[in-house]
Amino acid sequence: MPGIIDGSMRSSYQPRSIRFVELYEALGWRLKIYSILHSERVLDQELFSTAKETALAFLPQPAITKSHYGVGFLSAHRGSSYDFVTIAYWSYETELRFQTYMRPSSDSYQLEALTASELSNDVWDLKLLAFEREAWVDSMLQREKPDLDAYLSMRLSEVL
Repeated sequence: MPGIIDGSMRSSYQPRSIRFVELYEALGWRLKIYSILHSERVLDQELFSTAKETALAFLPQPAITKSHYGVGFLSAHRGSSYDFVTIAYWSYETELRFQTYMRPSSDSYQLEALTASELSNDVWDLKLLAFEREAWVDSMLQREKPDLDAYLSMRLSEVL
């Protein structure tokens, strides 16, 4: 079996920049916006615009109910070959609901939802998910009084 089993991986691990970009507020939702960039890629504002539009179509309305709280995050991951957008929001106290989309080509800004059989997260996406989990636990579940503003102020910006 080629790859990780026999030591013939196609490339070695290369750190990527994971950066908080902005706090986006629309239709009652507050989302932390992140970029994840391959070393040869740059921020793409049009991708962020499309991602925000897609988020507003995906996120339930109203934003705040007994089951969800109007907060979450969005990541635009510009990988070596493809761009991915993940939109996530917190619900039922401990659950993270999310959908990942892929931009099928660099000359298109249309995002296509990935199905369950296509869905995966790489090591950089997992770092962001782990950070957001810790931020949620620290600010919402382990405090005497849950604090959404504290959650929104916890932001990841690292090269890993």
